[in-house]
This record gives sequence, C-alpha cells and structure tokens, in this order.
Amino acid sequence: MTHWLDWLKFFPFAKAQYTRPVVTEIRGPYFSKPRQNKWFFGGSVFYFDAPWANPILGFDGSRRTVNSRHPRGGDLCVRYDVNSVTDTRRNQWDVIPFYRNTWYFVGAWFVGEEARLGATAAILTANKGSIFKESNLFHPRVFESAIANYLDDVYGYRRSGKKPVYRGPLHWRILPLSGSIQGVVCDIHQIHNGSRDNPGVDRLVIFPVSADQFVCITFSFGGVEIYRDEVRAKPMLALTDSIINSMRLQVGPKTQTEWDKVKATYDDMSITETFGELAWPLFEEKKSRKKTEVDITPIDIPKVIAQHK
Repeated sequence: MTHWLDWLKFFPFAKAQYTRPVVTEIRGPYFSKPRQNKWFFGGSVFYFDAPWANPILGFDGSRRTVNSRHPRGGDLCVRYDVNSVTDTRRNQWDVIPFYRNTWYFVGAWFVGEEARLGATAAILTANKGSIFKESNLFHPRVFESAIANYLDDVYGYRRSGKKPVYRGPLHWRILPLSGSIQGVVCDIHQIHNGSRDNPGVDRLVIFPVSADQFVCITFSFGGVEIYRDEVRAKPMLALTDSIINSMRLQVGPKTQTEWDKVKATYDDMSITETFGELAWPLFEEKKSRKKTEVDITPIDIPKVIAQHK
C-alpha cells in the first residue's frame, strides 16, 4: 500500500497553485530505475547509468516537457558537424555538443516542479592551430594543462567590473574510469552576486578519449541554493553522484596503444590529486600587442601545473 501511495503522492503532475506550499520533501525522476547509456569514442566505449527523464504533466504553464538529446550510436571522435562547432575564445578547441538531458524533481501531491538537474556533454578537439594539437592528452600533465586552458576560456574571462563571475576549479578529485585512463571531477562556482558562501554550482566531469580530444560533461543544479536548501539539494546531489560513480570506460586497442606510448616515456601516469583555483578574471590582450607563442611540451607543462597547486 505504501508503494502505491508514494506512486500517487509524487506523480509528476502540476495543478494550479494559488499559494505556494512549503515543501519538505521532493522526489526525482518518476522512472527512477537507472538505465545504461553507451557512448563510443574511437573504439572505446563509455558507460554510465542514469534514470530516464520524464515530463511533468499539467494543463497550464506549470507543465514541463522532456528536453533531451542523445547520440545515436557511431564514433563520436569522428562525427563532425561543422554547423555544431563552437571555437573557444583562444581558438584552441572545436567544441561539439552531443548530449543534453534534464531530470525534474517534484513536490508531493501535484505541486509540480521544485528542482531540475541538467546535464550536457561535448567533445573537444584540438584544432589545427591549437598549441595542444601536437601534444598527447593521455600525458597527465598535458591533460591537466588542457583542462586549465579550457576552463580559462569558458569561465575565466567572465567578469563583473574587475571581479570574477566564476571561481574554480574547486573540489578537484580523480575519477578512475579504467585500469589506465583517469578523469577529473571538479566544481565551478558562480559568484557574481558577491556571495562565495552561496554560489551557483556546476559540476564537471572531464576525461581524455584520444591524443587530441577530451570530453566534458557538465551537471547544472538549476539555480538551487546547494549550500542552503537541503530539501532540494540533497536528492539532486545524490542523483549526480550516482551517475558519476557509475561511469566507466572500456578502453579500445587503439586508445590503449596511444596511452602506452606515453607510459613508455613517462612513468607517473597519475593525475595530480590537488589542483588550485585558477587566477580569474582574465583580461583580453590588446589587439596591438604581439601574440606570444606558448610552448606546451611535457617538459614545460609541470611548471604550468605547479602554480595552481
């Protein structure tokens, strides 16, 4: 009886509300059983488990439709839709989005949406003019430098006056995906409202898939006050952690060969366990200033990483 009562109590239906009730519990996706997702990267297969997204039904503006995009098989390392490419600020990476999903959380007795967890994913390829094109992202120091470069591009130049809009990476941790390849999980805080104690949060998962390509998965908490709103934050964070902890990479022969090439010349293939915040905000160079060439050989990259520890 309890099971059926919960089934009805948290049914994803929104009715008109004249006064917003105080919510003490929310529930996540209605179809909560995890489903396996599978992405292909150059002979490697990436797996993670996540529940199906479901709409919130209703007869007014409170209804929500499923907002999702899933790759339809095929090697994502070679699928290249020129209309989808977005070059990053310094023109180092071609960014191709390929995944989008939203999971709604509802209150009891047809209150409707109380929170939403969004996820997007993109594959980034070092373009022809990139300082990373001739390097190998399976080298841990190169990979860390690529992460710093990408985060600078996406977040570092955003400022309010002379103050940064974002800070990060924070809560950096290593994500073991296979016996050889590791990824990184970190948070980016949006602090432009002046509050470091109550920021907006994005959680990123980043991992290399070829010598010149990596994947970035971004989880967004839809404006929920993660550090102040336990009712909404707790189930959202639980679902995020469940999805991330299910991630694994079945490494293909070609990918393993590329990794082994780096291993043959560099013994320590582990990603650094600590990575300090990047110095944001960044400012654009004046057009008249001569562009400085950057040497990104494995010998010099530890110097780049050391300043962020």
